[in-house]
Amino acid sequence: MTEPVEYRILGPLEVQQSGTFVELGSPRQRILLTMLLLEAGRPVPFDRLIDAIWNDSPPASARTQVRICVSALRRRLASLDGDPDPIETHHAGYLLRAPAEATDFGRFRRLVRQAGEAVADGRPEDAVRLRRTALGLWRGPVGAGLDSELVRTLSTKLAEEQLLVLEERFDLELALGLHRDVVGELAAAVAENPFRERLCAQLMLAFYRSGRQADALRVFQATRHLFDRELGIEPGAELRALQQAVLCGDDGPRRPARPEPQLVGVGAGYRLDLDRLRRVEHENARLRSDLAAFRQVVTSWRETDG
Repeated sequence: MTEPVEYRILGPLEVQQSGTFVELGSPRQRILLTMLLLEAGRPVPFDRLIDAIWNDSPPASARTQVRICVSALRRRLASLDGDPDPIETHHAGYLLRAPAEATDFGRFRRLVRQAGEAVADGRPEDAVRLRRTALGLWRGPVGAGLDSELVRTLSTKLAEEQLLVLEERFDLELALGLHRDVVGELAAAVAENPFRERLCAQLMLAFYRSGRQADALRVFQATRHLFDRELGIEPGAELRALQQAVLCGDDGPRRPARPEPQLVGVGAGYRLDLDRLRRVEHENARLRSDLAAFRQVVTSWRETDG
């Protein structure tokens, strides 16, 4: 019996069979396979594949070259699982015939759905375990190393999905009283995503519930300084309310609520200066310096917590 093929796209593209990595051919073939895997079960239009491979400068022979890439991939994949037609041709493009469980992306989505069902059923510990397993499938950005603007755009969207799952997991762990256990992970997440207010609020809450009021307030001050220097805005209402709860010694500050989508500068307590924002876009060196300083502070929190 042929061993199943495993496709991994939550990080650099990899294909494995029986624990052996499969050679995937040219960069164009790797981009094409990534696109087919991201849309597994649905046809990917020709034009979308062309955009992914050549960005804004496709050659006149782009369609022919896509067909050549598909033929090469077809032969390579057919030799692995015996399917004579692993990539179906449709009138609009191509479809990869791979079950969702054959991809780490498909397994990630399934585990996240199961975690949501566990929450609805009142099983928060199971939901934490399922979300941890789902997040453990990620090895880096989707399509890492591929020279494709479209893949990078899709990767950014999926990174947002990954972060939402991480935030939901932290919410559950804080609700379960695991604040001391997650301080180190939260500090690392804030260091990587310092403009993510929800994570900053969760780190503040974890510190405060661990009896570390001063550290909780330092998180707020560091975040406020970064936001003011780089964006010209104040932290949002949730962070400010949490700061006040910590200052007042509130016995049970509420866990950070999932923020509703809102327009910056409209009824959200933000100070918006468009001219300053434009200037900030051209001050990458200073931004890197501020982020480095912020991460040094966070590193000290991580070292404190082992």
